[in-house]
Amino acid sequence: MDELDFIVDYDAKAPSPLDPHIANVWLRSTSNRFVDGYDLEVSASFGEEMIPLEGDDFSLSVSFGIKKASIEVRFKNCQPDPIFERSGDTYAKEDIERKQRGWGIGVEVEAGASASAPIPDAKGAVKAGINYGSESSSTETRRRTRRWKQMGPQTIEVEDAGRILEGQLVDREKGWFVKPDPTKDFSAVVATLSTRAEWIQFGRVDDVEPSGGIGKRAARFLKGKKTRDKELFGLLLRTLAARGLQNALNRDATLAVYLHVLRKPAALDELSNERPMVVPAGPPLRSIDVDSSVIDTFLDTDSRGRVAMLREVGVPSEELQRVLSENGGQSPRSARLFIAGTAPPSALASLEFTMASAEAVPKGDWDAANQNRSRTDLVALGLIEVRDGKVYSLVPDSASAEDTLRHAAMKAPTLQATREILLEDPHRTGVEIGEEIGTRFSRNYNTEASKLRVGNALRRWAIWLEPHLVDPTNAKGAARLRISAKSERPGIGAPSLATPENVRKAQAALDEGVRAEDVAKMIGVSRATIYGWSKQGIVSIPKAR
Repeated sequence: MDELDFIVDYDAKAPSPLDPHIANVWLRSTSNRFVDGYDLEVSASFGEEMIPLEGDDFSLSVSFGIKKASIEVRFKNCQPDPIFERSGDTYAKEDIERKQRGWGIGVEVEAGASASAPIPDAKGAVKAGINYGSESSSTETRRRTRRWKQMGPQTIEVEDAGRILEGQLVDREKGWFVKPDPTKDFSAVVATLSTRAEWIQFGRVDDVEPSGGIGKRAARFLKGKKTRDKELFGLLLRTLAARGLQNALNRDATLAVYLHVLRKPAALDELSNERPMVVPAGPPLRSIDVDSSVIDTFLDTDSRGRVAMLREVGVPSEELQRVLSENGGQSPRSARLFIAGTAPPSALASLEFTMASAEAVPKGDWDAANQNRSRTDLVALGLIEVRDGKVYSLVPDSASAEDTLRHAAMKAPTLQATREILLEDPHRTGVEIGEEIGTRFSRNYNTEASKLRVGNALRRWAIWLEPHLVDPTNAKGAARLRISAKSERPGIGAPSLATPENVRKAQAALDEGVRAEDVAKMIGVSRATIYGWSKQGIVSIPKAR
């Protein structure tokens, strides 16, 4: 038998950043011959466990769980090709069909013999026969939910509808065909499982046996404070825990690492500590280091100062906005739902104005400088905050205003829904989009005009974010939609629908007594457009007799 070209080096192990019961990832190959390439499988498991958060004069045990995680697989001295057997577009469900078959013995009894009697031998007077065959078959259908999806050629994400991840949610998924470089002494695949602060979930807090002065104060704080303060404290702990799990190469919190290293047989003769890719493993962390001085300052600060402190620490603005809106910090209706009250360029100019101000801007001065509804939009996106009659920027000074606005807008649920609508049918009208948004988000858009305004505004923002949402085959409409997305007001630089031909057709139909709704359908505009033309004197709608 030929000598194997590569052998798995089981001495190549990575450090365990966290208790593997909370998060673990591992790789397996489906073959023990590697030089011609092999299929690589990835698995991951999760659980919720109590873990201490520790710092100077502080220790507090909390139940630590993950709501979402990312697995990145990197390759060295080998060529990977993704071969995921399932689509990576959605967290899909699949049916598994199983068949069960049974085999039995049938006995034919003749000449009055009893079926319960022993089977006679060949000399007996009674004739019997033994039949072998399929007795029964059944089909079992089991529905299994796949809780991961492929996000890129080397990345997958794991999520379970916002719940804490539990169990082996990635189960030997065949993800890549890997071919080692035969000119190298080794090849390696590194799988890193990570999470972010906003994906960490703290559950029960063990406030019975906290230790340290700061730890005991924190336990008393959690017992006596209101829900808002407790949730703000939870945001702080999550952010500090994520920092404690970060490494120098990754801004996300690393939970688990796995090495799959192949070597040529001759290379295995070297001492393990001299081989490339062998990392001192060490025991997994049984606690997470946090900066207790930040916790101490938080406990000594009033409610308003805590919010400012969380921004300085780097708590995601959308998470902070959620806690404030759900606990009376701002109007929940305006804080949670982005309804595109202004055009993107107007909102961007207002954000740049706010960021350029060295201090908070009085609300009256802000409104005078930005005569539009962009304040509502920017609050809904979590980019500014109105407090004590002043407007505060929630964007770091070093950040780009346009990049920040685009990033925040792309996460707005209403714009995500608009994107889905346009991807399904790029020819949907503003009225149809507004009606769909109203249904999805329980908004009462009772008139055609309100549906049209909301639908057109959200479509404009969606196209500003992703110009390819416009159907390029729509020769007349494509230019108008793209120009509108870049304009501060609709219609600037855009071709008008009030062409002489459309106006002539509309007026002729109106004079004949055709309803405005039917006229609008006839020339391909909305009913609100016909009424708008009437107000502008473009057409005249006869009064009903």
